[in-house]
Amino acid sequence: MAQLMSLGPHVFRVIGLNGRAVEIGSESVWAEFGRFGMTDGAHFTGMKRATQKISGILWPNAIGGLPDYEAIRASQYAGKPLPLLQMGRGFSASILGRVTIESVSDLSEFGGRKIAFDITLKGFV
Repeated sequence: MAQLMSLGPHVFRVIGLNGRAVEIGSESVWAEFGRFGMTDGAHFTGMKRATQKISGILWPNAIGGLPDYEAIRASQYAGKPLPLLQMGRGFSASILGRVTIESVSDLSEFGGRKIAFDITLKGFV
């Protein structure tokens, strides 16, 4: 079964726990200061922690994945950073770094036969 990515021990696959979209964001921090008779200036003070959002859909009755999804929430409650890996072609993978699980949310439809989920992560330094 093809692996798409891994969040610590949790593996997203084509069938089962499936992450269909990954959104990655970064934000810089600039302190603004006024200057007499001129346009305000700005000073770069650093970067905020990088964010990632994994969105997917589970069909627990048809192809499973619900126990894997519930295990992610258990890892969130444990409060420990996890490595995030994105699989490439063949046997290669990109290490995206260590992350913390900030939020886990889901929407159940059709009496739990379809579950759409979002997992929000932030970089851990």
